[in-house]
Amino acid sequence: MNNENNRLVRALGLKEAISMTVGTVVGVGLFTCGSAQIGLVGPYIILFTFVSLLISIWPCLLYGEMSAALPCAGGTYNYAKRGLNRVWANIAGWSYIISVVAIGAGETLAFSNYFKTLFEQFGINLGGVDSRIIAVILVTIFLILNLRGIELSGKAQTAFIFFFWGCSIVWFLYMIPKIQLSYFQPLARNELPSFARCMTIFGLVWWCYTGFETCVSMGGETKYPQYNLPRALKLSVFLVFAVNALFQWFLVGLVPKEFYGLIASADAPYAEGLKAAGYLGLPIIILCIGVAFGGDLSTINPGIAAPARYIFTMAEDKTLPSVFAKVHSKYKTPYISIIAVGIINYLLIATGSINYIASVSLFSLAVCYIIGCLAYLGLKKNYPDMKRPYKAPMGNFGAWFTIAAYLFMLPFVEKSALITGTLVCIAAVVYWYIFTRKNENRIPTIEEEIGVIEEPTAEEKKKMDKEYSIWKYATMTATAVGLLIYLIPAVL
Repeated sequence: MNNENNRLVRALGLKEAISMTVGTVVGVGLFTCGSAQIGLVGPYIILFTFVSLLISIWPCLLYGEMSAALPCAGGTYNYAKRGLNRVWANIAGWSYIISVVAIGAGETLAFSNYFKTLFEQFGINLGGVDSRIIAVILVTIFLILNLRGIELSGKAQTAFIFFFWGCSIVWFLYMIPKIQLSYFQPLARNELPSFARCMTIFGLVWWCYTGFETCVSMGGETKYPQYNLPRALKLSVFLVFAVNALFQWFLVGLVPKEFYGLIASADAPYAEGLKAAGYLGLPIIILCIGVAFGGDLSTINPGIAAPARYIFTMAEDKTLPSVFAKVHSKYKTPYISIIAVGIINYLLIATGSINYIASVSLFSLAVCYIIGCLAYLGLKKNYPDMKRPYKAPMGNFGAWFTIAAYLFMLPFVEKSALITGTLVCIAAVVYWYIFTRKNENRIPTIEEEIGVIEEPTAEEKKKMDKEYSIWKYATMTATAVGLLIYLIPAVL
């Protein structure tokens, strides 16, 4: 870290941090596995989505406090290294890498499905093209984008996410006259799944929120992280809720109950649901353009960037081979780590199963967040005097509450994913014991690891505060709309 040529560059601002985070979260979860659950619970999906929001707010605030105090690449890995020990840090690091790469891999497969559906509307049948081929091409494009530098990647991310929001608004306005309020009639009690099945459904809906700490993993490349990271985390979780709630409302209001079985089993539930309900042509074209070229691309991009920073940080700590810590002399990116993420993507894409990938990601991220909450408690104990520019309200209680909630969810994860995720954790411990246990375990000082964190000038701070206010009020408005829109069927 003392070599300036091997340092990452702080180039991301608030909008890039929000775009990276929201982009990671809003994508494969909402438009595949998450929305498919409407086929099982119908209008009750809003309850699952709202509870998922409630158990995601506190960890966002906890990560906001930790990221402001330790703004460096590697997120949970670095927090666990200091707050717990290197064994827990390794488990967190490996779990995060697998889970977020899985999100990106699943997203490429989701893109392929919506991409094919889009071309169907123009009379071009791509059914014979293996979705995995399209996915591999897409990953390769984004590997090149990420290798070219975080500033370029950040600008592209902002463009993707705003394009997605723009298409979403157009689609909402076009489709709202077609909403059937009678479709919001709740399912009968005997039509609802069992408690165990509901918990599995809840886990997949909660997965639509995972990745909320993506900006934290790129803390070493964020400008004025002591302000931008906590702010991005506080806003992003509510923006994710708003997008999920709105899209779910439209799917419930557009697709009759008799097609729920189709939605539950579809790889592209929105596209399949619209087709079944007879909304062909322009409704599907607008939707697929927005989902594929906005939502999906905005997830694939950070799905490569974020785990690469974890690999980079772990290599710097000598818990992974040092070759992964190399930074490109021109683009200042951890290029070997980025290539490694690409290879893992190719392997996951080869499975061709979005549901399996989703379940593995769900389990691994839950483990990572549990370790993150334990690390929060450890940092409070081990570093009581550490400068904390932001402090989470009722942090200790929030950490224990989150740990309990996520531990309760884990047994209901799909069995194959539970086994895979457990094997990843075991492999992380075995690797540490065999290859890294004897390495020097000195933890660098915070100053050595982070360097000097500059304070913005008065003019810069004023500009940052204004930008944050705009984002805050826009987020409050979107969240209120996402909640109140479900009252319309009840009132009318």
